[in-house]
Amino acid sequence: MNIPLSGADRVFNADNMFSSDGRFFLVEFKSSRGDLRSEDHKKSACVLCEGLFTYWEALDLHQQCHFAAWGKKRYNGGLDTFFGVYEDLVCRPETLPSCGAVRQNPPHRHLEYDGPAEVSGEQLAIAVATGQSGLERHDFLRYLNWLLWAREETGSYEKTRAMPITLFGTSFAGGIKSREFANFQQLDAWAEPFIAKYMAAVNPSAASDPPSEPSSDTKPGGYGPKN
Repeated sequence: MNIPLSGADRVFNADNMFSSDGRFFLVEFKSSRGDLRSEDHKKSACVLCEGLFTYWEALDLHQQCHFAAWGKKRYNGGLDTFFGVYEDLVCRPETLPSCGAVRQNPPHRHLEYDGPAEVSGEQLAIAVATGQSGLERHDFLRYLNWLLWAREETGSYEKTRAMPITLFGTSFAGGIKSREFANFQQLDAWAEPFIAKYMAAVNPSAASDPPSEPSSDTKPGGYGPKN
């Protein structure tokens, strides 16, 4: 599922939310590697970096689900895509020169001149599909709660709390389907039956009974996190 954030990148510091194989993640898209410097125009980028340097649990969740990506056109060829962790790429003085929080080397970066890690976009898809990137639903909603409101501990979240914007997700699995999400509860209700089906499919011995069908008020027309 692809959930465009409708120009709210100054709220989420990302352009799109995705779900695949029961995992969720955010991506900030740029036209080029150098365009990452445009994040310096967002006050929210500096606020995010400062928060990540302060709350280690949030940083751990962030590194698993919040990325930046860009493309590079090959001469007389197609487009190569690259990505990296948003914090690693953006929360640096060369990217955010106006942000005081990033002027000193954060304590989790052990080498003074270590460069940000960047790999091919294909590797992100593989990492999500193999469970090495992205967060499961509960941890992702905890991260979203911290990102949007808490900026303190990444504890519990209010499922009925309205999001800053109404999100509209689209999936092409089984035809083009769309769904609206106004709060965490709706996202949670949509995800539950499909994640249960996916987990049962990849590990049939984990449950003695087959997963139940989604109820009529949450069944989104046959789309969701699928293999």
